[in-house]
Amino acid sequence: MDYTATIPTSAPPDRAAQMITDDLERWWSTRVDRHPDGFTIRFNRSHVTFAYGPGGTPDHFSWTCTDAHMIMDDVDDPTEWTGTRLVWQIAPANGGSTVTLTHEGLTPQIACFDICRRGWQHFFEASLRNHLNGAPAMPETSAPAA
Repeated sequence: MDYTATIPTSAPPDRAAQMITDDLERWWSTRVDRHPDGFTIRFNRSHVTFAYGPGGTPDHFSWTCTDAHMIMDDVDDPTEWTGTRLVWQIAPANGGSTVTLTHEGLTPQIACFDICRRGWQHFFEASLRNHLNGAPAMPETSAPAA
């Protein structure tokens, strides 16, 4: 089963969608390289590149990992995320919206599952939730490794 979680937010759906995409540096990593079709996000010596999925709407959009080089203890293949997809769904809720993230391909069958699930618990379930609700977020702030 793919990693999936839902968070509540006081932000209306259109604002939540904008904050997810436009504010990557505020909730995920301070090291983001944007390009017209997507972005690359960096952590220490690791990086992941995403392409924006076709046909997205403000309340349902996706990003496909086109390149990954993630250095993790006990994970032999740093490219495991390549070909996986982040699917975002935003629904109206009383006083705001709910945001659901499904990381298609992040399943217990891949070596990084436990590490990456904990990463999403931090960056999605805590940092992004805080950011969407006006509280301090906790993005990755590490400098590039020497």
